[in-house]
Amino acid sequence: MIPLILCCIAAASLSAALITHMIRVGVMDVPGHRSSHARPTPKGGGIGVVTGFLLVFPLSQLWTQGDLPGPALLLPLSGVALLALFSWLDDVHSYRAALKLGMQGIAAVLVLFGVGLMPLPGGGASAFADIVSGSFSIAGLPALLGTGWTLGLIAFGAGFIWLVYTTNALNFIDGINGLASGVMAISALALALVFTRVGAIADAHAALILAVTLLAFLPFNFPRARIFMGDVGSQGAGLALAWLGIEAGLVTPYRLILPFLLCGVLYDVAFTLLRRALAGDALAQAHRSHLYQLAVRSGVSPVVVTVVHWVFAVWGGGICLQPWPLWFRLIALLAPQLLWTAFVIQRARGRDLGKW
Repeated sequence: MIPLILCCIAAASLSAALITHMIRVGVMDVPGHRSSHARPTPKGGGIGVVTGFLLVFPLSQLWTQGDLPGPALLLPLSGVALLALFSWLDDVHSYRAALKLGMQGIAAVLVLFGVGLMPLPGGGASAFADIVSGSFSIAGLPALLGTGWTLGLIAFGAGFIWLVYTTNALNFIDGINGLASGVMAISALALALVFTRVGAIADAHAALILAVTLLAFLPFNFPRARIFMGDVGSQGAGLALAWLGIEAGLVTPYRLILPFLLCGVLYDVAFTLLRRALAGDALAQAHRSHLYQLAVRSGVSPVVVTVVHWVFAVWGGGICLQPWPLWFRLIALLAPQLLWTAFVIQRARGRDLGKW
């Protein structure tokens, strides 16, 4: 326990030191027509979050487990590092959307290769080994989905979509102080608890150290921002969290724990994309019409909007852990989202916000 505590202190200290350095470096986020801030503010705080996680987590494994992470962990970490590096360059140079999506895809494939090498619960072989042998299956899924190669391809495709969508969702939602970082910190802490409960030590340490680095960033950004996380943080940490969500689905009985924790984020992005698609708007065009943005534009305090989304995360995690039927948990999960949607739309319609 003491080595892990010391690793958490080291991760928080490194993260805070790098964030302070990035404030001094002063790569500025200049307000534009989509911005929620009114004055130039440094960005790149996510460098502290991601670097603290990527450096301290492998060392924690060496110290507490007596060995460095193998390929099953190093591949996902490489994917996170690759996407974080590219995202920092994008923060500075602003690349095309297609290039960003392509890099997210490469990073997602690296993560999935690592997941495929992880030993399956119960001491079984890896998912890749079972796919090659034709014995790959996922308990609880309908038999009509098949086994072996067929199910393996379906699982790979679903995992790819999950990683890319979740990474982008956390990037899109990172528009006001503390929202994305706070939700990710709450989610990572919850994952650390469920991993610990089932004895998945490496995953528990990864989730805990990720949470610690996010919590180290939060005082610099909420309620008043001295620095923004930037794409390097929202996408790098977002991919790391999405990877740990897959791990939770494989090694814990709470397979949907991360989608439940991120329900507020995933719902906002899905609702906004669907609404804009139905309105004929270009989905790749920058906008300010996410529900959280409409709430702020209609006069709701950004601090209140952020705290509401933190509550959504806590609520979602609590609902997932209940022994209720899935349909009832989904109703309980979505009810607050629908109430929030109705509240925001009513306020937006009552004010002159222009096209949204």
